[in-house]
Amino acid sequence: MDGSQVRARFAPSPTGMLHLGGARTALFNYLFARHHDGKLVLRIEDTDLARSSAEFERAQLEDLDWLGLSFDEGPYRQSERGEFYEEAAGRLVEAGFVYEAADEAGRRALYFRPTERSGAFRDTLRGTIRFSNVEDFVIRKSDSTPAYNFAAVVDDAAMGISHVIRGEEHLPNTVRQVLLYRALGESEPEFVHLGLILGPDGRKLSKRHGAASVAEYRSEGYLPEALLSYLSLLGWSHPEGREEFSSLDELAREWDPARLGASPATFDIDRLLFVNARSIRMLPAEELYRRLAPFLDAPLPEGREMLAVEAIRQEMRVLSDAPRLLRELTAPVHSCGFVQELPESSAQVYAHAEKAMDGRRLEDLEESRELVRELRAWAKEEGIKTRELLHPLRLALTGRDRGPEMAYLFTILGSKEAKARIERAREARLGV
Repeated sequence: MDGSQVRARFAPSPTGMLHLGGARTALFNYLFARHHDGKLVLRIEDTDLARSSAEFERAQLEDLDWLGLSFDEGPYRQSERGEFYEEAAGRLVEAGFVYEAADEAGRRALYFRPTERSGAFRDTLRGTIRFSNVEDFVIRKSDSTPAYNFAAVVDDAAMGISHVIRGEEHLPNTVRQVLLYRALGESEPEFVHLGLILGPDGRKLSKRHGAASVAEYRSEGYLPEALLSYLSLLGWSHPEGREEFSSLDELAREWDPARLGASPATFDIDRLLFVNARSIRMLPAEELYRRLAPFLDAPLPEGREMLAVEAIRQEMRVLSDAPRLLRELTAPVHSCGFVQELPESSAQVYAHAEKAMDGRRLEDLEESRELVRELRAWAKEEGIKTRELLHPLRLALTGRDRGPEMAYLFTILGSKEAKARIERAREARLGV
């Protein structure tokens, strides 16, 4: 296919937020256009004046920008293209394909009368789609604004859209649009109807399945590249089974429309969290710090910012986890909460650890690792099991029985604070 002939479009309606289905449609249109070295057009379908909102439009454009989905043309707003719809309606009037009628409330609208009530069109993924019993339908509403299907056809024809890629739920719309293309004497674009996105229970995806708007995922601290990687697999598969891509550019290089499928795809929030966590672990520390900074509610330990980031990344699933994970490392520890579970050897461990820390500044990770190696060697000589060494130390330093590598704790807290926490734990143990 000649790439210069490919013109895809994404046409959101500013009557709500950008949700996963819309984001997937935008992504697949973007990837399709890039694969064929074509053009991607952004069109705002804002003819529903009562429900359209400048705020929703702005939010959707911000979400698309955050995802990295750029457009070659637009945005074109249907609310500013009235002359195109009037001209097309006039052509249908002259051809005798439309008539004006009133509804039950007495409101007058312009109706399209199909010359064919049945027929077929071709879908790239599904082959021949047959339809029948098509009734007359409105193309211009009583407030003189164009109906969705009519405006979409007029704009697609005027903008030279060659491919329409969207969800399976639009198949009924496509039937009406095909009839309008034919009545207007316009060439039909190639249609690609993606399979539905389902929840784990097999029903159409909704909020009850954990689905949210792109803005909500963004505010929770999902990475755009993780969300895009996951969305790309809802209707497409990589030939080698890859499921994660470090960037939109990498995904675009790997993407091939021949791997698209028409079968429904199942959304799994736990899988998305898994992909996001892996993406977080792949980021360089400096980049991760930059991205999580807006989520922090307190400054990182001065001079040890990157170590703090490294310490929490393994447990972080979303960026908004960062404040909680940091508090778990640096918040005050109350020894009374764990002193009863300490082994008998813990007092000896604490006493030796305090002594081993004398004269050490513990300002870098390697120095702290050397301290931990010395503590392990001492414990082995004393016949103290590794768990009976590290577990009491971890509880003394953070009050938690799990967390990052021990050396990170010593370095992030610093020698003075770490030693003070161990001393308080030792005193609490002796007082039992």
